[in-house]
Formats: sequence, C-alpha cells, structure tokens
Amino acid sequence: MANFNTRTVADSNAVAKAAAEAIVALAKECVAKKGSFSLALSGGSTPKTAYALMASEPLVSQMPWKQTQLYFGDERHVRPDHPDSNYRMAHESMLKTAPLPAENVFPIATDDADVVDAAKRFEKLLHGNFPNVKPGEFPSIDLMLLGIGPDGHTASLFPGTPAPKEMSNWVTWCDPNSANPAIKPPVKRVTMTTPVIWSAANVFVLATGAEKKPMLAKIFSESEPADAPVSRLLRKCKGQVTFFLDQAAS
Repeated sequence: MANFNTRTVADSNAVAKAAAEAIVALAKECVAKKGSFSLALSGGSTPKTAYALMASEPLVSQMPWKQTQLYFGDERHVRPDHPDSNYRMAHESMLKTAPLPAENVFPIATDDADVVDAAKRFEKLLHGNFPNVKPGEFPSIDLMLLGIGPDGHTASLFPGTPAPKEMSNWVTWCDPNSANPAIKPPVKRVTMTTPVIWSAANVFVLATGAEKKPMLAKIFSESEPADAPVSRLLRKCKGQVTFFLDQAAS
C-alpha cells in the first residue's frame, strides 16, 4: 500500500491555504526536532498562491525562516528573470518579502549555456549541502512540493524522456518537447530525480481542476494501469505523501 494521505477542500485557493499552513506546521516541527528544515519548491499557480500566503501574516511570523534551507525541485532552463522561471515566480511571490536569509536559498543556476552542465552544477551543490549521505544513497529532504501535469509528469520528469528512469544521479535534465512538441513552454528543464523524491521525508502534492482527475485515479489505483503515468512513482515514496486536492480533482 502506498503511504498516501488526502486533504480535499473547496477550490484552488483553499488548497493553497491548506498547503501553506501545513508547510509552516511541518517546518516548526522539524526545527523543534533537529534544528533545521529543508524544503524543495514546485512551480505552478497554486504553489505560487501558497508561497504568497507564507510570506504574509499570519503565517510569515510563524515560519522558522532562519532555520529553513530552500531548494527548487525543478527549473526551466531560462534566465532567472524570465517569466517562465520558477525562481522568478518564487521570488516575486515569497522570497522578496519573507525574512529568509539569502544564503539559505539554493536555486538551480540556469546561466550555463548547456543544460547538462546546469544539472551537474546543481548536483554538486546538493552533495555539498548533504555531505553525510552515503555513496549510492540519496538526501532526505524534509519536504518536497510537487504537482501533477495533465500528461502525468511530476517535477520535470516527463513521459517519453529518459529523465524519470535516472536512478544514479540526484539531478538530471529533461527535454519534454523531444517526446511531446505540445509541451509549454518549449524549453529544457533541470530536475531532481525519482530516487530523491522517493527519499524525501515528506511529499506534498498540490493538484487542482477536473483535468487532473484521470491521472490521480491512475496514481491511486491498487492495480497497475496499462498506461501508468510517471507520477505513479509516488507510490514508492518512503515518507508520507499528502495530496492537497480541490473538489474538482478529488
């Protein structure tokens, strides 16, 4: 049985609020237990709303910002000031106002001309920040935020590409348009890998809208679907996976 939990609320705004409150609660719990909290962010409109809530009262004063290390689960290979950048979205919605020390923010550098080099650079950064991980094992990030795409992808692990099957590295790259030219924006991505997701202590999945319903059904199905989506990998997570859903997606 997958270690799944679901929280269903009215709409996308309620999903963002519930997720933001749960992130802050978990952060406080982790800091009380071990003195730190590591969080890997996701892109998307609902997470954006959640980040804005975290950066405003009543949550901003409850969040242990100084003990929080902030990562990005994936990133588009665009400049950090580009409209499609996950970093820009997080900065505009949360980082520019939240009292999070700049040295605690670890974006995926995308100024490398080559996306492969960008992935290697972020991998090196993660190894430096998680020095006690044994060879062949993966870091246990306290919380990874994820979404589910209409095609079943999560993070930037897109179907039809080699990225979801990368099992050795902590970080890889992906060209989703090589498998599906309709993917927007048509750019390459850098992403944390499947085993990093599996090793996270907690995973929050934010999914809203009726178009997510078919993919969620395949993820939750006890029997393996013939056309299993990439996001079914969540069934193998070691930690708790909590789905924050609106009524339309539930």
